[in-house]
Amino acid sequence: MRKQRATGTAFFTVLGTGLALGFCGLDATAAHADEADDGREIVVTARGRPEAEIAVPDTVAVFTQDDIVRRRLNTIDDFIAATPGIFMIHDQDPGTNLISVRGVSTNRNQSPSIAYIVDGLALADSELFTLRTYDVARVEILKGPQGALFGRSASGGAIDMVTNDPTDTWGGMASAGIGNGFTWTADGVVNAPVSDKVQLRLAGSYRNSDGFIRNSYLDKKVDGQISRNLRLKANVELSETTLLKLRAGWANEEGGAAYISSGNVTGLYGGRLSGEALTDPQGDFEGRASRKWWGLQATLEQELGDALSLSWTGGYDDYHKNFVEELDFRHDTPITLGGVPLFPDGIQPISQPVDIHAWTSEIRLTSKDPGPLRWHAGFFFQRLERDRTDDFGPLLFGAEAQRAETRSNQIGVFAQASYDLLPTLEATVAMRYDRDRRKEDTVGTESAQNYARRAQTFDKWQPKLSLAWHPSDAFTAYVTGAVGFKSGGFNPLPGASDIWTANFAAETTKSLEAGVKGRLADGRVRLSLAGFVTDYKNFQNTVFLGNSVVLSVPKVDVHGIEASAEADLGLGFRFDGGMAWTHSRVGRYMTPNPTPEPGEPDILDMSGKRTPNAPDWTLNGGLGWQGTAGAATIDARLSVAYVSRVDFEIDNILHSPGYTSVDGRVGVDLGDWGFDIWAKNLFDKRWAISAFGQQQLPLLLGLGPNGPFDSFTINTGRQFGVSATRRF
Repeated sequence: MRKQRATGTAFFTVLGTGLALGFCGLDATAAHADEADDGREIVVTARGRPEAEIAVPDTVAVFTQDDIVRRRLNTIDDFIAATPGIFMIHDQDPGTNLISVRGVSTNRNQSPSIAYIVDGLALADSELFTLRTYDVARVEILKGPQGALFGRSASGGAIDMVTNDPTDTWGGMASAGIGNGFTWTADGVVNAPVSDKVQLRLAGSYRNSDGFIRNSYLDKKVDGQISRNLRLKANVELSETTLLKLRAGWANEEGGAAYISSGNVTGLYGGRLSGEALTDPQGDFEGRASRKWWGLQATLEQELGDALSLSWTGGYDDYHKNFVEELDFRHDTPITLGGVPLFPDGIQPISQPVDIHAWTSEIRLTSKDPGPLRWHAGFFFQRLERDRTDDFGPLLFGAEAQRAETRSNQIGVFAQASYDLLPTLEATVAMRYDRDRRKEDTVGTESAQNYARRAQTFDKWQPKLSLAWHPSDAFTAYVTGAVGFKSGGFNPLPGASDIWTANFAAETTKSLEAGVKGRLADGRVRLSLAGFVTDYKNFQNTVFLGNSVVLSVPKVDVHGIEASAEADLGLGFRFDGGMAWTHSRVGRYMTPNPTPEPGEPDILDMSGKRTPNAPDWTLNGGLGWQGTAGAATIDARLSVAYVSRVDFEIDNILHSPGYTSVDGRVGVDLGDWGFDIWAKNLFDKRWAISAFGQQQLPLLLGLGPNGPFDSFTINTGRQFGVSATRRF
């Protein structure tokens, strides 16, 4: 039996500007959508070679290009929201985000817990994760430790995104849309084969929105944004066996930021962020953010006879973000701290600019023989330069602001081999060694004084072992064990009374997963079920104590179950759904009380608490229909998503109760034209997407007048719109 195989939890996807990509009709990836619909194999490439998704010994959820249109998935936020077992917080400013996979969260301003790879290169910093996605061919999201192939930031999983390459066909598309919040979008693609050996592809995306969240004091919307994006790709055939790929990208964004609400949710509502507690922002200072990015990449693919292929890819990223906000999120003046009127004009402005320069390179040698032994090996290098200034304005009381200048040099050596022990039994062994040398200087922004210089090396061997049983092409049972790690790092310099340490340790994960997946009814029904157990050592819990700091939790225990189903119901109807139950709890953990008050203990017992930003339950389901009416093709879909209680901090006080959202879309394809009407969060449900509580943040506990306060960010509510697309 000949099988096609893939790398880890592949989440085969096509991202982009929703309808625009769906009607583009230029890309080879459209074939994958057809394969999914007619019962043939869905092909993924996560293990370094094309192979059938069903044969992959990991949990796999697949979005085809057809799914992108039906679900109108435009950003990485959308894809994560549609994926059980993954949860994302994207707040404060365009670059700040936290992604939780199976109970483990990304850190603010530190190494992420999930690797993000774009066109074969790992993004160096989570600030780059939320750059707008468009004209994308596929994304594979791998859950669980993936360090064996993707390195030190893959302790929770990996996202592998591939943008569309140029093709040998002239053509393109243009799309325009309008939605509530006076939101305008425009997207375009031009594919230009210059010659038999040179092809070009230019893609762009534009979005301009007045926003959806109104500040009740300023009486204006404060979350508006403009996003401008361009990408040029070129494929150059140097010979029959050598292909050179070039990519240049640019992004420029600006808009509102830190539209944060404030209220005594802990005291009045027991920390429950729902109903009357979800007030609009009321601060007297409008937060703003802007960011610019550009990047270059080159990839060389060389065939070495019939047995081997060699690939090298290298790239550079240049990123700058300006971010300014207030920290009291009130319009009362003067602002008091501990009853003392210290801030006559409020705690503003607070500025936190970030600059990033990153060089990344990887070389890989892969076997081409489809026989019983398949392997690849490679070497990885990444240099990251990251400067972040924390200018806390009035809170500095005349002292100068400090800048953290972080430098990281990471090298990785990796190899993977799969071997058919029997015609129906495959074993896969992978190993990677990562070494991350980090140093950080804390420098005065005015005096250039070096307040501290710290350096540390983090390294880890990360093995992975899988056994997969394939009694037929329509069934796989597997068991996979893996180790992952995330580098430690440097906290802001602690003062004499601060509870955090200057440095924090690396985080290590060990996971065991077992699952089954199969196809029934000639491929019209697809099912998967998996269970997992994960142990975390030195879980890096991000806490906001005047600044984002990491407090290491010695142990976190996680176990859970995930399931998914897809079914062609006939008569044009199709169902898809998924669920994940993740039980993520802190082991024995005693920590200093960050806000001790008279009569309260100095040490808190957080043992057994839920880990932050890790809901126990996430569920998704959708029903779609495709049919024709004369010359028109109609595509309609209604989907539902549920997220259970989300605790925003490790004390489990400030939390969002479970919530449900409903999305809908109707599309009409008429020749070269496509039309679309859509809505997200159809019933306008409101919930908190992030929060900081007074029991964890001394500033909020002592803030007045009329304090103490908690701070939180609400979601945007209902969004809807229409768009039209023209192919040419």
